[in-house]
Amino acid sequence: MNTKISFWLIPSVAYRPFFQEIINSLAQAHDSPRFEPHVTIYSGNYTADESVDELIETAVNNVSVFMLDIEQVGYSDLYTKTLFVQFYPSVILTQISETLRRNSAHPSAYVLNPHLSLIYQHLDEAVQKKLATEVVVPYTQVFFDEVRAISTPEPVRSWEDVEKWQTLSVRKLAP
Repeated sequence: MNTKISFWLIPSVAYRPFFQEIINSLAQAHDSPRFEPHVTIYSGNYTADESVDELIETAVNNVSVFMLDIEQVGYSDLYTKTLFVQFYPSVILTQISETLRRNSAHPSAYVLNPHLSLIYQHLDEAVQKKLATEVVVPYTQVFFDEVRAISTPEPVRSWEDVEKWQTLSVRKLAP
């Protein structure tokens, strides 16, 4: 049986509370699910005989804590990308994503687009545009220090789908 697994990059403890507060505040204001701040690195289907621990270990071997540069706060009509912080491309992040793809038994067509979603909800474009101007991120860069493997339904379209997420593996990056 195949399982959909997403590999997440998690902000370091210095940045995580800031993003979690925004996510929680927007969730309360717009009746949407709360979730942990993350950047999806790669996503695909996996079989029970594939070790996500080994996949992560290989992908982040010799990778230390690193930062991503913020490009902007944006919005889209995708449920899982309603309002988000967009990051510039990163050589390190691309390397991790491509290593996960290369070592997967069934590589997916996942396209890396580094962003950190702030809310999952269907909102009017006018509301999204307003929120995108109101959310102020006081950083130009965000440091990340952890990679997680999360089992997720395919696709994620509702609060119930978000509640089904399960952490399968956690790997801290070297300081």
